[in-house]
Amino acid sequence: MKKHLFLITLLYAALSFAPVSVSGAIMPQFGFEDKVPSFVKLDGTGSLFLSDYKFKDGKKSMCVLWEKGAKLIFDDSKLIRESALVDGAGVMMWIYCPKNIDDSLTFTFYDTKDEVICHFDFYMGYTGWRAAWMKFEDMLTKDSYYGSVKIPARNTDFARMEVSLPGESGRIYIDRMSFLKSKIHNQMTPDRHIPIKNRNLESPWFWTRQWEWETYARPELIQPDDKQVQMLRSIEKKLDKWVMASDFNIKKTFTDTYLRQHISELMERFHIRRAEDGTMNGTQLLGKVEGDAKVEMLPVHVQNICYWSSILYKKYKDPQAIEYMILTLDHAIEQGFAYGSGMGASHHYGYDIRDLYKAIWLTRHELAERGLLEKYTELIAYWSALQEARKPFEKDRYEILDTWNTLLNGRVISAMLQTTDAEKYTYMKHLSDWISASLRYSQGTLGGVKIDGTTFHHGSHYPAYTVSALGNLGVFCLLTRDTDLILTYEARVHMKKALLTMRNYCSDKNWGFGICGRRPLTGAMKSGEVAAIGYLAVLGDLSGQGKAIDHELAGVYLDLGGTNKELLGIFENNNVRPRRPDEGFFVYNYGCFGIHRRDGWMLTLKSYNSDVWCSEIYINANRYGRYQSYGSVQVFNNLGAKESGYVQDGWDWNRVPGATSIYLPFDKLEAPYERISEKNDERFPGVSSLEGKHGCLAFTYTEGKHKNFCEGATATKSVFCFDNRIVFIGTGISNNSEYTTGTTLFQFNIKDTEVPLYINGSYKYEFPYSETYSTDKNLVVSDCFENVYIIPEGKGSKVVVEKKAQSSPSNDNKKTGKGNFISAYIDHGTSPQNDSYEYLMLVEPSGKEMKKYSKQLPYVVLQADNNAHVVKDNITGVTGYVCYKEYVSDKGLVEKVTAETIVMEGAKKDKSIVMSVCTPDLGLVNQGYFCFDHSKPIAKDVVLNGSYGLVDECEGVSVKTENGKTYITALCVHGQPVEFKLKAL
Repeated sequence: MKKHLFLITLLYAALSFAPVSVSGAIMPQFGFEDKVPSFVKLDGTGSLFLSDYKFKDGKKSMCVLWEKGAKLIFDDSKLIRESALVDGAGVMMWIYCPKNIDDSLTFTFYDTKDEVICHFDFYMGYTGWRAAWMKFEDMLTKDSYYGSVKIPARNTDFARMEVSLPGESGRIYIDRMSFLKSKIHNQMTPDRHIPIKNRNLESPWFWTRQWEWETYARPELIQPDDKQVQMLRSIEKKLDKWVMASDFNIKKTFTDTYLRQHISELMERFHIRRAEDGTMNGTQLLGKVEGDAKVEMLPVHVQNICYWSSILYKKYKDPQAIEYMILTLDHAIEQGFAYGSGMGASHHYGYDIRDLYKAIWLTRHELAERGLLEKYTELIAYWSALQEARKPFEKDRYEILDTWNTLLNGRVISAMLQTTDAEKYTYMKHLSDWISASLRYSQGTLGGVKIDGTTFHHGSHYPAYTVSALGNLGVFCLLTRDTDLILTYEARVHMKKALLTMRNYCSDKNWGFGICGRRPLTGAMKSGEVAAIGYLAVLGDLSGQGKAIDHELAGVYLDLGGTNKELLGIFENNNVRPRRPDEGFFVYNYGCFGIHRRDGWMLTLKSYNSDVWCSEIYINANRYGRYQSYGSVQVFNNLGAKESGYVQDGWDWNRVPGATSIYLPFDKLEAPYERISEKNDERFPGVSSLEGKHGCLAFTYTEGKHKNFCEGATATKSVFCFDNRIVFIGTGISNNSEYTTGTTLFQFNIKDTEVPLYINGSYKYEFPYSETYSTDKNLVVSDCFENVYIIPEGKGSKVVVEKKAQSSPSNDNKKTGKGNFISAYIDHGTSPQNDSYEYLMLVEPSGKEMKKYSKQLPYVVLQADNNAHVVKDNITGVTGYVCYKEYVSDKGLVEKVTAETIVMEGAKKDKSIVMSVCTPDLGLVNQGYFCFDHSKPIAKDVVLNGSYGLVDECEGVSVKTENGKTYITALCVHGQPVEFKLKAL
């Protein structure tokens, strides 16, 4: 037997198939290129040697040959102990099995007394490479205790690691081995081979849960009747059409020459080919946690080769393309991108393989002829996590938009690739039910659709993630139309709410920088979301009117320029007309913002609080976005972002319209950390409305202690929206910065440098132009879109108005951009102490309005200090009370208001009073980046001078009168205003 082992040793040491060297982004401690480390030994019959037969790094690996009872021993106690002392650290290696062994390697760690500290098993039922990564804190104790108690690594004297080798004999290859001295990636993925990985992680990432869901019991098959079978055939045809349209018509560059060239380049770059023994050879595949796309092969390259090959075959009938696909998929599977594998750490892989599902769908018949479709379907079904839909959606998740965005289409394709119609129908039915349940209104700051129509990702409202997510839900609506697999009525109502909310906070198709996340000045609805509106509309009426289609959605689809001929025909036959955006003021306090619309123009008013972050700043994205929610008010004059003057090249990131900010050098403004999503200490900031027509923004903050922040910088800011009259109040502006503090009125990119600025009755055509104006009398300034800003006498210190060329760094790569801009700002100077401002913005006023209000303001400020900002509009008679602290007054209707409350009230023609009471506070108790709480009702009290009663009963509102006073208590929930009518008694 020893002689036999020796011959095998010589054989495998000699095997070499065109080795390809790689070097991972995570460099291993041991790559086994020069020698087997001296601390690695084999106890028992067998041998250790370097081999170039299979390797995961460099050009060699360590081959382990053994017979029954042998153990692999790693006895460098210092190396293991140094790793065990680091929180979240552990052992990492890749293991190649040349044949499936239905058994496990057992990794056991011993202390200096030869007692077991901890252990874990690695299942070997596979062929190819798999990642054996394990944190010390997730290993089992000597009693195999599966509880939440972690291994006491810091107090344990680690001596060695032993690996028990199973069976009568065997052979494996080990490469890329480390005992890390740093934390292993949080998205280390439990899989078939080590299912207990990350078992102590309180909230597992959904990217890491494929194997957990795979353990769900397979659903009992539903045998479809003839009608349901025809539904499946219909879905297949629509899926063919959708994939063809989305892939071929958009990418005009996909000529046969282009495709062949790019596929050949990738195949050659990665040396993918089949070895003589039937195994695969080529550049080793790594996950992006480990690898670098510029150097190594990653799953995205697998997608690209397969996707381009499928197009080359389908469009140009090139038979070689199928062979490229098969070689690449077989190589990927051998490399660990396989059923049941986690590739060490799955990290946002969904973005990298979205087109892989389409590739397999397009070539399914050809793959089936070769007997390969079932194997590849198993692969993509696993990585799409179709298995999650075996159970109903039960627990809200913070990343559900990512699932809709990157995995949903893959799940549909995987379901429709199942072998039998019963399997197809069963999985599509479960998937439909799962999607429907996932569209319920989610709680706290978890992902999904909120009751106000905002959509959450990364713990906040995030349109940039919403667009593709809703677009893919629309595809599901398209595919399942005229079947019994459509989403439930409730799910479609919630989807409609999200789509119409998005339309509502977009001008043309663009949203403002206040809600941009980390993509400033570029956020926009795309064709997929517009299509989703149409696809949802034809599924049936969601307004309760019982019509064949939803006319509201259909009208919006037409207004947004939808182009689908079938949908256009249906809508024409149903007499649908384009539907312009609704006018009014809209409260979205889950996103801490409001939308004010009239006559096609739109304002986005944005603040942030203790539940909703200010902005998402990455070191390489939105790095200068600190001020985007500092009470910003962005106007779109019935145009898109670019046409409205919001262009990145030359944009001064300090000058966010409406915001009060310290004008910093860009190197001090940029991201202080790799990632920051700053929240406010205040719960109160947000918005409220009255009758859905008028509204208020409340914002107060204190800057935190961060690098390049001005700790303690503070301001209290309110905005009042009455029709096209927007009143801005600021008090308590204080900081100790050496740089200028300003409140920006406007900043717009201009194409024509001669565009005039209207200032106090005269036009300024000069370029460049810069002038500082005092406010010893009313100052009137217009921008290039004919909006007018009036700073009342003595209310703005000094105002700087400029037309000039500007240069600024890009938000992502710092590349300098240049552009011509006009801007105006109130200059508070350096280190202001308790400074203040007041100004009126008139959006697209008539000449009569501008002339009249320049002389006589259309409002009166009743209070403006850090306790409360109270403004009455003389035109509508509406008064807004933004009460930062308890409000008390001996004048007017409202005598007292609870602190952190917005009250709005106005008289009606019938002499009744309409009133709204709101706190933007969402009532979330356990605050944090992700919060699982439901919004809890918050009681707010208002005392009125005089005796009043409710005109109609109003849920959550109680009213009593006593001694000529009226005492109102309103229960506020979800940050929504509670509105009611009162009559004098």
